[in-house]
Amino acid sequence: MQNPFGNGMIPLPSNVIVLKKGNSQNVRIGKIGFSISALLFHWLPSILRSDTYNFLCILGVDAILWMAVNMFLRLGLGVDPSSTFTYAYIIGSIIWGLIYNRMYIVHLLKNGYKPADKRSANLLNKAGYLKK
Repeated sequence: MQNPFGNGMIPLPSNVIVLKKGNSQNVRIGKIGFSISALLFHWLPSILRSDTYNFLCILGVDAILWMAVNMFLRLGLGVDPSSTFTYAYIIGSIIWGLIYNRMYIVHLLKNGYKPADKRSANLLNKAGYLKK
């Protein structure tokens, strides 16, 4: 990527990291912290990032969550089960907003991606992703 503002890397927000796999041109960009996109769009960010592993994890956990909410609402409160999907989706969105970015970065690191620059390595060390 070329920086239109001068030499060096493109200026990135303070919580964005760049990961590179070996000496290849395969580069991924990730974010450390809360995932607004996973909160709002649930499993869509994993599809857009070609993150099949975490997409399947989200679907599996969502199915289990839907069954648990359905059982709780039917048996515990006697509420109409038509609202089950809404409650399960809201709970799932909050869960994935909190943990999706961490799952994505950890999965990339396990697949051989390394920080592309010192700034990304420092951010990963600071957040506890890499062992010192």
